[in-house]
Amino acid sequence: MMIRFVSYPDGVHYIELNKPSKDLGLDKEVTGDVVLKCKMDKSFHQIYLDCKIEANAKMVCDRCNDEFNGLLTNSFKITYLFEKVEEVSDDLNIKYISHEIDRINLSKEVTEYCELSLPMKKLCSEDCKGLCPKCGVNLNEKQCECKVEINDSIWEPLKKLKKQ
Repeated sequence: MMIRFVSYPDGVHYIELNKPSKDLGLDKEVTGDVVLKCKMDKSFHQIYLDCKIEANAKMVCDRCNDEFNGLLTNSFKITYLFEKVEEVSDDLNIKYISHEIDRINLSKEVTEYCELSLPMKKLCSEDCKGLCPKCGVNLNEKQCECKVEINDSIWEPLKKLKKQ
């Protein structure tokens, strides 16, 4: 995802780029195109980018094991400062580029922020009931007749005290 910034005059510009997820190496869970919407504030000494990412993902619910489609969103900000020679910065959001460069490649950032937007716990819905631990039926679709007893051995000493 390249922005050829030399074709834009100084000032604020709104840019939208699309790229297939497989071209970014995101073809495991992310499907279709990844959309990058950037607000670029360009001046003689710097380029400030405020970017938002949107992508569709096909995921498997961690509770009921059903496939579902979800929307991934994330945002990031990067400042590119013009220097005589390109420098490496410890700050992730500040990059130094030389005046000879005419475009910025944001593919690496888009890939990283897309991967970061994948949820740690993937749920088809917040109130997903999951699977029955005995018979394995999806409790979102039907109720089973199993009687589930939760027996946690950590509470046994307290149960013995209660009986005394």
